Amino acid sequence: MSNPIILVAVDIDARARAVIAHAARLAALCQGRLVVIHVVDYTGGDEDDHGLPQPPGAVLADMVRHARASLSGMVYHLELAKDWVEIQVPTGPVVDTLTDLASAWRPSYVLVGAARWGVLSTTAGLGAALKARNGGALLVVPAVDGVAPQGLMARVRHWLGQDLPHPAGPGH
Repeated sequence: MSNPIILVAVDIDARARAVIAHAARLAALCQGRLVVIHVVDYTGGDEDDHGLPQPPGAVLADMVRHARASLSGMVYHLELAKDWVEIQVPTGPVVDTLTDLASAWRPSYVLVGAARWGVLSTTAGLGAALKARNGGALLVVPAVDGVAPQGLMARVRHWLGQDLPHPAGPGH
């Protein structure tokens, strides 16, 4: 019997380390193989918007290289045998790409971080897509205190650099 596969899909942001650490603990508990994924969803066309225009495909290649280096740094500290951890940086639409990979690998679990934007998130619909293709159980890792945004108004206050009044709750 082969070791179970734990697939963890992350954005390259402050929450990624916590999600990867959670997946690593799960992989250690079930003696599984950890596959860390970041999907680069870039359709191109912005090459001329950079200070130094880049040839077609160069932006995508740079994004993939940056994601791989970032993920390598995040998994470096894990207490798993290095041959039990794999990093993948595929390109394409996020839900379709993750569903295709999960369908091919048949992981026991697919972990993602809690979506910041709900139905507008890049992973919206992933659970239904995985279920339809029998791609493993989806586990959503809750936000970690001090890392996740504290709501839209908190982000707006931070961005504006001023202390806007808090919206009144029900009955206030």
